[in-house]
Amino acid sequence: MSCWKARSTRTASLRWTGCWCSAFPSTRRRISRAAASPGTRKSTGSCTRRTSRAGAGCGSLHIELRSVTRRVDGRRLLDAVTLAIQPGQTLLICGPNGAGKSTLLKVAAGLVPPTAGEVLYDGRPVSRWGPGVRRRLGTLFHESLLYDELTVLDNLVFAARLFGVDDARRRAEALVDEVGLRLAAREPVARLSRGMRQRLALARALVHQPEVLLLDEPFAGLDARWTAWLTERLAAERERGTSIVLVAHEWRWAWPLADRAAVLVRGRVECLVDVREWDADRFGSEYRRLAMPAGSAGEAGTETGGWGAAGEEARS
Repeated sequence: MSCWKARSTRTASLRWTGCWCSAFPSTRRRISRAAASPGTRKSTGSCTRRTSRAGAGCGSLHIELRSVTRRVDGRRLLDAVTLAIQPGQTLLICGPNGAGKSTLLKVAAGLVPPTAGEVLYDGRPVSRWGPGVRRRLGTLFHESLLYDELTVLDNLVFAARLFGVDDARRRAEALVDEVGLRLAAREPVARLSRGMRQRLALARALVHQPEVLLLDEPFAGLDARWTAWLTERLAAERERGTSIVLVAHEWRWAWPLADRAAVLVRGRVECLVDVREWDADRFGSEYRRLAMPAGSAGEAGTETGGWGAAGEEARS
């Protein structure tokens, strides 16, 4: 069956595939509990409502990209991309270097305009939302939004105040502890290691409890412990009803969290599958077929295997 025949805009239950978690039993238990709770989703007509144990409702935005094209200096980075992310869904985007993944997230966030097509949140073009919609988004990109001269704590306090968070310092303190940076809280960001910076950047994306998370390579730079933490955290966000779009070369870490998975090649969505209908191995085979056409096996390397890895688009 073609991967496009598996396309679905419906939400899917979180599914444990057994592909990686044996070393992290607490993570496995959490994901298994989420998969065993079909009652956490209720149809409300206008959207799919997901109710967590805390009673979170349908606050997430519906995201739609309609024939989005992006050209820079005559080069087409995105080519008529059409996607819809329902409230509370998780979409995983994979693709080789230069496929357009990072550009797609930036266009979705309203940071760069499409050359053609449009991005809509709840049916309204992102260009008409202005700064308001960005307060509802949590973003992580290759380009750091952190201030090197500020301390770890001050970066989070600044971000929290920027987003209008009540009791910004308390929220920042809690996240400093959650991402294991208490001992470095008074250190300037310039002194942090790659992994510590990534954890801080993730905390910044989460500081205002956004309705939508747009995450570009969130697992990059994290060791096994913090990869497990992030997987649990995203599972919790998903259960809370947060819509998540994440780009990942290490896609097998994200596979158990996803409702749908897309393969982007040369700016086009070549494959979009419902994770309920595809297992990880089958998706990996299709990814390799699309991203590594005959005669180009040396180009993508381990990226398409899901275990390895780019200006505007050299890295994405």
